[in-house]
Amino acid sequence: MKKKKAKRKKLNEAESVPKKEKSKYVAIDCEMVDVEGEGTALARCSIVNWDGDVIFNTFVRVEERVTDYLTFVSGVRQADIESDDAMSFEDCRAKVLEICDGKVIVGHALKNDFKALHIQHPWFLTRDTTKYEPFLKPSPADPSIRLPSKLKALAESKLGMIIQQYGEEHDSIIDATAAMELYKKVRNKWENAMEWKLRKTNSIIRRKQ
Repeated sequence: MKKKKAKRKKLNEAESVPKKEKSKYVAIDCEMVDVEGEGTALARCSIVNWDGDVIFNTFVRVEERVTDYLTFVSGVRQADIESDDAMSFEDCRAKVLEICDGKVIVGHALKNDFKALHIQHPWFLTRDTTKYEPFLKPSPADPSIRLPSKLKALAESKLGMIIQQYGEEHDSIIDATAAMELYKKVRNKWENAMEWKLRKTNSIIRRKQ
């Protein structure tokens, strides 16, 4: 009986988030390929909303010579980025900036996605599951040091969600959805922590003025 009550309460809390509030959040995940010169290039970008609905998903044409499609991880193939449906990098970047303007971006290791897209986003409008302290794990070499957990491990342990199974290609839509679900699970605590950081930052700025 207690378990049923707890579950019902949890569902009600999730349902209580106003629609307008939900519209502030998007989750993003990108896939890259290796290119000549020991670098990487954006090959796919997916964005989902609060409910996990896809609002943007495209393969991206790569101008550099691709040395490895990393298909076993990225799920990207030569035909994908050379198809007529693939967007240019510039068009993809512009669309992402348009969608994400003023939004809170959720994701896993967002610095990699931002680097691939050549964009920046305010720290107070990012929710990176590799930086949220309760999601970190102790280092095997030194337990006092906390390290990021893999998205696969977090999805399974926190959500009971199985993704990125061995031998299967990654899917940026699924990975973005998993990141959003992780955020939603701890939203209240995470937002309280962000509000505290924002107040502290603003206080420091005021003292320096």
